[in-house]
Amino acid sequence: MRGLIYTYSFLLILFSCKTAEEVKSVSNINVDNKRYAVGKGGGFTGAYDEYILNEDGKVYKYDFKYDREIFFKELSKADLVYLLEKIETLSLDGIEINQPGNISYYIDVRIGKASINKIVWGANLYYAPNNLIEFHKELFTKLSERE
Repeated sequence: MRGLIYTYSFLLILFSCKTAEEVKSVSNINVDNKRYAVGKGGGFTGAYDEYILNEDGKVYKYDFKYDREIFFKELSKADLVYLLEKIETLSLDGIEINQPGNISYYIDVRIGKASINKIVWGANLYYAPNNLIEFHKELFTKLSERE
Protein backbone atom coordinates (compact mmCIF):
# COMPACT_ATOMS: atom_id res chain seq x y z
CA MET A 1 0.00 0.00 0.00
CA ARG A 2 2.77 2.40 0.96
CA GLY A 3 4.59 1.71 -2.34
CA LEU A 4 1.43 2.57 -4.26
CA ILE A 5 1.12 5.91 -2.47
CA TYR A 6 4.76 6.75 -3.23
CA THR A 7 4.29 5.80 -6.87
CA TYR A 8 1.19 7.99 -7.24
CA SER A 9 2.93 10.86 -5.44
CA PHE A 10 5.95 10.57 -7.74
CA LEU A 11 3.76 10.52 -10.85
CA LEU A 12 1.77 13.51 -9.62
CA ILE A 13 4.96 15.53 -9.04
CA LEU A 14 6.42 14.41 -12.36
CA PHE A 15 3.40 15.46 -14.40
CA SER A 16 2.85 18.73 -12.54
CA CYS A 17 6.38 20.03 -13.21
CA LYS A 18 6.83 22.27 -16.23
CA THR A 19 10.01 23.27 -18.00
CA ALA A 20 10.94 26.93 -18.42
CA GLU A 21 10.06 26.69 -22.13
CA GLU A 22 6.56 25.40 -21.31
CA VAL A 23 6.03 28.20 -18.79
CA LYS A 24 7.17 30.81 -21.34
CA SER A 25 4.85 29.49 -24.02
CA VAL A 26 1.88 29.33 -21.65
CA SER A 27 2.39 32.78 -20.17
CA ASN A 28 3.30 34.44 -23.49
CA ILE A 29 5.88 36.51 -21.61
CA ASN A 30 9.50 36.34 -22.65
CA VAL A 31 11.41 36.08 -19.38
CA ASP A 32 14.68 37.14 -21.04
CA ASN A 33 13.56 40.68 -21.96
CA LYS A 34 13.20 43.69 -19.76
CA ARG A 35 9.72 44.94 -19.06
CA TYR A 36 8.64 48.33 -17.75
CA ALA A 37 5.60 48.64 -15.48
CA VAL A 38 4.19 52.11 -14.94
CA GLY A 39 1.50 52.71 -12.38
CA LYS A 40 -0.21 55.04 -9.98
CA GLY A 41 -2.77 54.81 -7.25
CA GLY A 42 -3.50 54.58 -3.58
CA GLY A 43 -5.51 57.19 -1.73
CA PHE A 44 -8.89 56.54 -0.15
CA THR A 45 -9.75 53.53 -2.34
CA GLY A 46 -6.27 52.03 -2.46
CA ALA A 47 -6.83 51.18 -6.14
CA TYR A 48 -3.91 51.14 -8.55
CA ASP A 49 -3.66 51.23 -12.34
CA GLU A 50 -0.66 49.55 -13.95
CA TYR A 51 0.44 49.04 -17.55
CA ILE A 52 3.40 46.91 -18.57
CA LEU A 53 5.51 47.49 -21.67
CA ASN A 54 7.49 44.56 -23.08
CA GLU A 55 10.55 45.29 -25.19
CA ASP A 56 8.73 43.64 -28.11
CA GLY A 57 6.06 46.39 -28.05
CA LYS A 58 3.25 44.44 -26.40
CA VAL A 59 1.39 46.27 -23.64
CA TYR A 60 -0.45 44.54 -20.81
CA LYS A 61 -2.84 45.92 -18.23
CA TYR A 62 -2.39 44.43 -14.79
CA ASP A 63 -5.54 43.05 -13.18
CA PHE A 64 -4.95 43.37 -9.43
CA LYS A 65 -8.17 41.55 -8.55
CA TYR A 66 -7.15 38.32 -10.25
CA ASP A 67 -3.35 38.83 -10.13
CA ARG A 68 -2.88 38.53 -13.89
CA GLU A 69 -1.73 40.47 -16.92
CA ILE A 70 -4.21 41.05 -19.73
CA PHE A 71 -3.03 41.89 -23.23
CA PHE A 72 -4.06 45.48 -23.93
CA LYS A 73 -2.48 46.51 -27.24
CA GLU A 74 0.70 46.58 -29.30
CA LEU A 75 2.68 49.78 -29.80
CA SER A 76 3.77 50.97 -33.21
CA LYS A 77 7.45 50.47 -34.00
CA ALA A 78 8.04 54.26 -33.90
CA ASP A 79 6.43 54.63 -30.44
CA LEU A 80 8.34 51.63 -29.11
CA VAL A 81 11.72 52.91 -30.33
CA TYR A 82 10.98 56.39 -28.94
CA LEU A 83 10.00 55.09 -25.48
CA LEU A 84 12.90 52.64 -25.23
CA GLU A 85 15.34 55.43 -26.16
CA LYS A 86 13.88 57.65 -23.43
CA ILE A 87 14.15 54.80 -20.93
CA GLU A 88 17.79 54.34 -21.90
CA THR A 89 18.47 58.08 -21.62
CA LEU A 90 16.91 58.26 -18.13
CA SER A 91 18.86 55.15 -16.98
CA LEU A 92 15.89 53.78 -15.04
CA ASP A 93 17.95 50.80 -13.88
CA GLY A 94 20.13 53.07 -11.77
CA ILE A 95 17.61 55.47 -10.21
CA GLU A 96 17.01 54.80 -6.52
CA ILE A 97 13.84 56.45 -5.19
CA ASN A 98 11.62 54.88 -2.55
CA GLN A 99 9.33 57.66 -1.31
CA PRO A 100 5.75 56.30 -1.41
CA GLY A 101 2.88 58.52 -0.31
CA ASN A 102 -0.87 58.46 0.05
CA ILE A 103 -1.03 58.61 -3.75
CA SER A 104 2.04 56.94 -5.25
CA TYR A 105 3.55 56.85 -8.73
CA TYR A 106 6.00 54.22 -9.87
CA ILE A 107 8.05 52.79 -12.68
CA ASP A 108 9.19 49.22 -12.15
CA VAL A 109 11.95 47.70 -14.28
CA ARG A 110 11.44 43.94 -14.49
CA ILE A 111 12.84 40.84 -16.06
CA GLY A 112 9.90 38.53 -16.55
CA LYS A 113 7.78 39.17 -13.48
CA ALA A 114 10.73 39.80 -11.15
CA SER A 115 11.40 43.41 -10.22
CA ILE A 116 15.01 44.56 -10.61
CA ASN A 117 14.43 48.25 -9.77
CA LYS A 118 11.25 49.93 -8.57
CA ILE A 119 11.18 53.72 -8.50
CA VAL A 120 8.37 55.03 -6.24
CA TRP A 121 7.42 58.57 -5.23
CA GLY A 122 4.47 60.48 -3.86
CA ALA A 123 5.46 61.41 -0.30
CA ASN A 124 4.30 64.90 0.72
CA LEU A 125 7.72 66.41 1.29
CA TYR A 126 9.55 64.60 -1.51
CA TYR A 127 9.85 66.12 -4.96
CA ALA A 128 10.84 63.67 -7.66
CA PRO A 129 12.98 64.97 -10.56
CA ASN A 130 10.86 66.75 -13.16
CA ASN A 131 12.20 64.64 -16.05
CA LEU A 132 11.05 61.48 -14.22
CA ILE A 133 7.59 62.94 -13.46
CA GLU A 134 7.16 64.04 -17.09
CA PHE A 135 8.30 60.68 -18.43
CA HIS A 136 5.92 58.85 -16.09
CA LYS A 137 3.01 60.95 -17.37
CA GLU A 138 4.03 60.41 -20.99
CA LEU A 139 4.57 56.67 -20.60
CA PHE A 140 1.38 56.11 -18.60
CA THR A 141 -0.69 58.10 -21.11
CA LYS A 142 0.82 56.33 -24.14
CA LEU A 143 0.36 52.85 -22.67
CA SER A 144 -3.14 53.43 -21.32
CA GLU A 145 -4.72 55.06 -24.38
CA ARG A 146 -6.83 52.91 -26.66
CA GLU A 147 -5.99 53.08 -30.32
